[in-house]
Amino acid sequence: MLSDIIQYALVHRAQLAKFTVVGFLVFGVYVGCFHFFYRVMGLDYKLAVSLAYVIGVACHFLLHRFFTFGAAEQDLVHHTWKYLLMLGLNYAVSLGVVWIVVEVVKISPYFGLVASTGITAGISFFMMKHFVFDEGSAA
Repeated sequence: MLSDIIQYALVHRAQLAKFTVVGFLVFGVYVGCFHFFYRVMGLDYKLAVSLAYVIGVACHFLLHRFFTFGAAEQDLVHHTWKYLLMLGLNYAVSLGVVWIVVEVVKISPYFGLVASTGITAGISFFMMKHFVFDEGSAA
């Protein structure tokens, strides 16, 4: 199984590198927005996560569509509904992980942001590569 993972990473290394760069950029936007809404504006952590998530999503979709997966020529509507399905899953994971970190573990929601980002990054790459921007399934 490990050899399969290594082989997959080697075959898709260029996209994985782009995905990683975009991921760090979007993570910076996400954390920056969360900090602004949570610390500066004084909003509840659940609302702050939600607002930051929406802003991060816009950056995430556009950068991956144009840069990572080079899918700008493909049908936008086709990508959008698939991306929204992925977002629903990732949003539930993000909010759930942050909730666990704050309410169960009793530590800062910033740790939840980091943990949920790691989990959703893996989900996102595979869903975008093989579902959202999959050229074989383009309409």
